[in-house]
Amino acid sequence: MKIARFQWQGKVNWGIVEDDTIFALVGDLYGDFTRGKELCRLPDVRLLAPAEPSITIACGLNYLDHIKELGFEIPKVPALFYKPTTTVIGPGDNIIYPAIAHDLRYEAELCAVIKRPAKNVTEKDAMDYVLGYTGGNDVTAMDLSEIDGRLTRSKGCDTCGPLGPFLVTGLNPRNLNIKGRVNGETRQDSNTSLMLFSIEKLISHISAFLTLRPGDVVWTGTPVGGACPVKVGDIIEVEIEGIGVLQNKLVAPE
Repeated sequence: MKIARFQWQGKVNWGIVEDDTIFALVGDLYGDFTRGKELCRLPDVRLLAPAEPSITIACGLNYLDHIKELGFEIPKVPALFYKPTTTVIGPGDNIIYPAIAHDLRYEAELCAVIKRPAKNVTEKDAMDYVLGYTGGNDVTAMDLSEIDGRLTRSKGCDTCGPLGPFLVTGLNPRNLNIKGRVNGETRQDSNTSLMLFSIEKLISHISAFLTLRPGDVVWTGTPVGGACPVKVGDIIEVEIEGIGVLQNKLVAPE
């Protein structure tokens, strides 16, 4: 099922998408819900990020092809970092080039959205805590990483965490094609089957030290070809099989 969060007639709504039609989502997004009456058409709405997280937490170095590309050792445990909720924007929103940065990169990622509180979850039970999946662009100020020796600033700049275009339930996250494009040119073309740590492993590992809440987002890493430099004016696209294309433009700070 394809679910959208959108702005229409001055209000923010959740809806169920079929082709170009949006139907009302009746019930609780994080519990039981059904498809209601037809509301509107996709071209008539502004799509928003399909998650409202209290936290977003990400795993770096999680694709074997990307690890080999960088020449790094294979991690024994997930390498985690946070992206503040102020990074989150939706499809079609502009990414603002941070005024303090000079080397911005993009990273196409599959993201899991949590549906109920998750604490001390086993890998066996982890999928019971996933509502669905969306695309993400982990925009990174690489020069800030080099200056700081850590990821707080480089991963945490405002608008540098686009999500979308939809939240999709019922997907098998273990075998999805994932692509990243800049101005129509494919820079990343891989598959989630190359993840080092599965989504089950990530959720179990994370929930061992913090409680994931409904709407929280787990970023699962980027494949080979990620971390390509981008510049003001570039159109960046993340395409994930079964989810669609997340597109954002990189613009100069005001």
